[in-house]
Amino acid sequence: MQLHFLISSEQRASGAMFMETLNETVLAFIYPTDGTRTFHTFFCPPMRIVALSADGQVLFDELIVKWKWVRLPVCRYVIETGPKVDYRPFIQSVLSIAPDLPQLGAIDPNTRMDGLVFALLAEAVADIRRIRDAHRGEVRPDIQRRKFEAWERGQIVSSAGFILDFSRTWSLPNGAVKLSYSVLKAEEPYLDEIVAASVAGIPWRHEFPNHCMRCGKPASWRPILNPAPNAPVEILWRYQRPENAIPICHHCTETLNLLRDESLQIDLVWGLWGPRFEALWQWHHALKNKRLPNHWDLYLQPLWPHEYGGGTWETGSGAIHLAEPRPPRDVLRSEQHMQALRRALYSKLFRGRQPGEAPLQKLLDFGFDIPQGESQ
Repeated sequence: MQLHFLISSEQRASGAMFMETLNETVLAFIYPTDGTRTFHTFFCPPMRIVALSADGQVLFDELIVKWKWVRLPVCRYVIETGPKVDYRPFIQSVLSIAPDLPQLGAIDPNTRMDGLVFALLAEAVADIRRIRDAHRGEVRPDIQRRKFEAWERGQIVSSAGFILDFSRTWSLPNGAVKLSYSVLKAEEPYLDEIVAASVAGIPWRHEFPNHCMRCGKPASWRPILNPAPNAPVEILWRYQRPENAIPICHHCTETLNLLRDESLQIDLVWGLWGPRFEALWQWHHALKNKRLPNHWDLYLQPLWPHEYGGGTWETGSGAIHLAEPRPPRDVLRSEQHMQALRRALYSKLFRGRQPGEAPLQKLLDFGFDIPQGESQ
């Protein structure tokens, strides 16, 4: 077991966020004075939260398995650990070491909640206002599915949960509270998928380089794999992920006859994204054949089951802390990936339009020079 002391405001703000599991790690939040504290478990694994007085008395001990806000009583120290870990042997260590630890950037616990919390609450109410404007009455699932993207719906249900948690201690608009209940009820059948989409299905195209991966001229990102015609709208966001797209211009698309050559499309997207496309490919075929793992936890692995990728972003992980869309820099490409890229990019001669000065393959550290092209 490992005991970690969190002594700065930054350390305490992060806590266990984006950790897949605490295992046997014990996180000790050290504060200089007593005070009431509000913790949240958003993007955290299931955990036990314990609040201690300055002399080690246990004031709060609760297992938290869902994302929520947790209001603690007046306390000096807080412990977070795995659900099955016995924290009691560590209490004496916390009490004996804590007084000698430096307090970096500490905030007076008696200070009212800062502007960040109020900004989050205002944003949550704004999301619920969108629901009111869209439905004009009862919240209906068919309208939700038609009017909002999956990632938006995930953000809205998170806002609804945020409002309901705060409504227990704060006086909030009654209409917002009622609509929050209605939203969660309407979205209950789709909750896992849309929450996953809220962290992994956000728009990215306007943030990425838009140079053609073949000639370097302005281009657009084109998807490769297509969903089944009857696929639920809640899963379509994975087909809109960057791992399923390539940046290529209209000119090179026509030159390569790309729209009519499926194997060439696969070579390009596989070579560009390497193990990340391989993981998406496995998810695509498992979905098609109805063989997705029953134990898949979408809150920890929103992109795809952990069996389908490696342990890092470079090797294809779909874990929540690696789920934000990124350009394909530093992808772990093998020689097979590089051969597929070369074969696909330069299977036809450059005619008229030549490679630009900053083609995307150089921006993304492709490891080969640009040839003049080989005719088939």
